[in-house]
Amino acid sequence: MNITRRAALAAPLVVLAATASAQAEWPKAQPLRVLIPFAPGGVPDIISRIVTPKMGEALGQSFVIDNKPGAGGGLAGQLLSQATPDGYTLLMGTVSTMSIVPAVNPSLKYDPTSFAAIGLAAIVPMVVVVRAESPAQDMAGLVELIKSKPNFNYGSSGNGSILHLTAELFKLRTGLKMQHIPYRGSAPALQALLAGEIDVVFDALPPTMGQIKAGKLRALGLAMAKRSPALPDLKTLGEQGIAGVEAYTWAGLYAPAGTAPAIVNRLNAELLKSLKDPENTRKISELGYELAPSTPAELAAHTAAELKKWTEVAKAADVKPD
Repeated sequence: MNITRRAALAAPLVVLAATASAQAEWPKAQPLRVLIPFAPGGVPDIISRIVTPKMGEALGQSFVIDNKPGAGGGLAGQLLSQATPDGYTLLMGTVSTMSIVPAVNPSLKYDPTSFAAIGLAAIVPMVVVVRAESPAQDMAGLVELIKSKPNFNYGSSGNGSILHLTAELFKLRTGLKMQHIPYRGSAPALQALLAGEIDVVFDALPPTMGQIKAGKLRALGLAMAKRSPALPDLKTLGEQGIAGVEAYTWAGLYAPAGTAPAIVNRLNAELLKSLKDPENTRKISELGYELAPSTPAELAAHTAAELKKWTEVAKAADVKPD
């Protein structure tokens, strides 16, 4: 028997083995539910809808995307903490659900570090934007503008949001003063910026890209350690002399505490394969997201570090829940 024929005969055995493994880990005839902390259209929702079809094919299981907005993303975290650790309920967590909400609102009774981390999927850089008419051309210009204007203000997507805390982190690192104007979402904050009602917004890159490319908003700097492929000419804040301001939102997959390692490892393997799929890679990159595949241990360490960081920022800035 030649090698080609031998490989062809072995291929069905590999498929059968993978299917049998999935059946052992997920014996019940029910779909895997992925809790999403926000309404459809956000980062965790989009990432989940991109990666789960390939994961489902590999596992022989269907996935259901279950949007559970509420409590700034904390409702989904609470639901995961109450779920049975059998592999049928997952969470596509974000910086809000896993780091900021627990830091700002301790009344939400869940510990994100207790969840079974499966794997990080993507990160979304935060960018500093002003309207095109602003005299600030870069971060040095923004600093001078803030110093010269006592009532300088910034907008955010709401109290305790990543937009809010990123701006507060900037204030803490620079010693500058800005007034916070919260809005009910990123889109209203950007509209207020375009209308001249506020002076600056620290927002995620994807929602701002269209207005930046249209010349209506000016990007001054990226709150990341390295530049973004989406805007390769845009300098980071660190490159412009502002150290210690690194902020991004992210999407990572979690299971309830106590989930079997075999389930966690299998889900991680299929998540990584789905992220490497060329079509999925293209979709994610075109949105301005950056792929960030990880091991379960790496996501667990990332979760703990982000929780510590944003807890310290919230405390130093005296951020309270509404």
